Amino acid sequence: MAALPNPTLRDWERADKLNVELVGYGYNERRVIVRFHLPKDRDLSRVQLVAAQLIRDVKHSKNWTCEFCGEPSRETHVQNISSGPHIDPPRLVIYCHFVCDMDTEHVRRNLLATHDYMNMASGGAAGPRPNFDAWKRPPGMTYPLSGSCACCERDETAEDDAGLKKCSKCKLTRYCGVECQKKDWPRHKVACKMIYSVNFENWES
Repeated sequence: MAALPNPTLRDWERADKLNVELVGYGYNERRVIVRFHLPKDRDLSRVQLVAAQLIRDVKHSKNWTCEFCGEPSRETHVQNISSGPHIDPPRLVIYCHFVCDMDTEHVRRNLLATHDYMNMASGGAAGPRPNFDAWKRPPGMTYPLSGSCACCERDETAEDDAGLKKCSKCKLTRYCGVECQKKDWPRHKVACKMIYSVNFENWES
């Protein structure tokens, strides 16, 4: 007799995988939703490693601007909400907030308010409030613009929006040319092969 479908599964989810949904937020309600599958028995540190790789790919998918002020984005802030190991199928939601500068008061204020709302909505699953004092940008460091080439990350590549080409497999990560795409493939392929779908919302193109 054939096994009955799991009624708790959503259309993209798999019973034998950890189902991960990453939601990126930019200015003026622009969003991206990336869904991917990880091995069910993968430990948390390995999940975080793959998620960190994917966040880089998401950062370089569009010319993102700060969720709170609309200035060009250079940084991201991440929240994780897990269903817990007792839930079957296991689920993990990652929220990625594109921001201009983590050191500015308006970014920190809004991130705290967003965290508190997520924690209330999820019954405390978002965990403790972010500790901005524990995070320090390395002296003299300027992070690359969101939307620049995922390999060379030069700011000028973000300005040539039409010239950037998406990875033909995942339809997410962008490069300024074939050379950069080939050079970045050993890093990108880890997340690329796990991506199930990519959906941009409130973008004109």
